[in-house]
Amino acid sequence: MLKRSIWYSFVPSVLWFLIIAVASLLPSSKVPDIDVSDKWIHFVFYAIFAFLLFLSTLGYTKSTNSRLARWRFVLITGTVTGFCIELIQHYLILGRQGEWLDVLANTLGLLVALSIADLLKNKGVL
Repeated sequence: MLKRSIWYSFVPSVLWFLIIAVASLLPSSKVPDIDVSDKWIHFVFYAIFAFLLFLSTLGYTKSTNSRLARWRFVLITGTVTGFCIELIQHYLILGRQGEWLDVLANTLGLLVALSIADLLKNKGVL
């Protein structure tokens, strides 16, 4: 089992970002058909990303000790990541198109997971 402290580092969030990037930047011919709306997939992937980013802020500098700084870091990092991936999909990946609804699903996933993580932190679970 991994040490608990590794979850409070940037390692899991960077690895998850790589999973998101690879999955998002595959050509459409390589993407398997799934019977779930791709918006739910975006929501879940970015919710996990937000939770991992939130954990990483707990183990680092005092600049992320305030709730506002933590939320700002997670939301900006997650939203910019999702937006950039959508732009890359739209302009550079054959058969893929960036969609505003994907960005919205990403952002909603970030907000929901961030709210849950913040609640867990306030209850002393994290």
